[in-house]
Amino acid sequence: MCGCASANLLLADGWKVKLFEKDDYLGAGCRTFLYGGHPYTIGPRPLYTPYEKAVSYLRKFVKMHEIELYLNTYVERDNQFYFFPPFIDDILKMPDSKKINDELKNRPLIHEGMNFEEYYIASIGETLYNKFINNYSKKMWNVQSNTELTDFSWSLKGLPLKEGTPRIRADLIMEHPSDVSGYNNFFDCATEGAEVYLNTMITEFDLEKKAVKVNGEWIKGDILVNTASVDLLMGYCYGELRYIGREFMKLVLPVEHIIPDPILYLHYANDEKFTRIVEYKKLYRYELPTTFLGIEFPSLKNKMYPYPIKKEREKAEKYLNDLPKNVFSMGRFGKYKYDNIGDVIMEAYEMMDALK
Repeated sequence: MCGCASANLLLADGWKVKLFEKDDYLGAGCRTFLYGGHPYTIGPRPLYTPYEKAVSYLRKFVKMHEIELYLNTYVERDNQFYFFPPFIDDILKMPDSKKINDELKNRPLIHEGMNFEEYYIASIGETLYNKFINNYSKKMWNVQSNTELTDFSWSLKGLPLKEGTPRIRADLIMEHPSDVSGYNNFFDCATEGAEVYLNTMITEFDLEKKAVKVNGEWIKGDILVNTASVDLLMGYCYGELRYIGREFMKLVLPVEHIIPDPILYLHYANDEKFTRIVEYKKLYRYELPTTFLGIEFPSLKNKMYPYPIKKEREKAEKYLNDLPKNVFSMGRFGKYKYDNIGDVIMEAYEMMDALK
């Protein structure tokens, strides 16, 4: 998403652009594929952002519709689905509601320097933390203890407990592509006019010369924009950055719908191997007599999420601080930051401002 937006803005400003992609398609994790006639991405990719500019930009290429982000978590110890983040009305239904309310009344103060576990226990109490957060987060990040997680300012979760509505972040613009092709028209149209090289690996970088080596040949430019992991860009000179990935199971079922409204995603916070189930019909809003579920399993076989750990973030900052002028490392991998779609589009605009 960030690479295609950057290419598009550069092209519109009169630059000549060469775009190199190791896969046989553009769009990475935001690319929409079809299975049994059902559209899906590797994990859901809604647009949720405070940036009107990013929304307006995407709407030039993709028809969008508004969504409301409601999540459920299955808590096996209660044999019950609850809204997530924890919602005051749901607490009243819990068998240990008295204990939970006592913990909420006696929470410690939240302060800087707390790790993930300390922060969440201070936010919602130990019982809710163990119901909703503890196991889920440990399997999501493949850690033995959530105390390892020390940099989590990206999270939409951990908000104060709410009354009235369990919707997450009603202050953000939340939209999703209406067509079953998803964002694909953006990837294709935004890069028109660029020289696009698919199935192409860059084997070496010369950052001072703004050059890359492809198929044994050096190709030089005036600027270099990277959206791969920044440690790769700089030859891992400060060490390899840590990532967690996902394995993705596709499942078609002979019913029109599975997950009841208004829920979009189901989280599983117990000892299951998977973390999340998404019914993609609820995002794309199309009609078929069958439905499609995407089931996500944490994995070390690929890279999708930078770790919320201060030591890893500090390592990434070393790389970013060493970049020469007119070398831009951007996007979730390029900045080693858990950015969303709106964030990375704004990064492309920031790059253009830096070139003026």
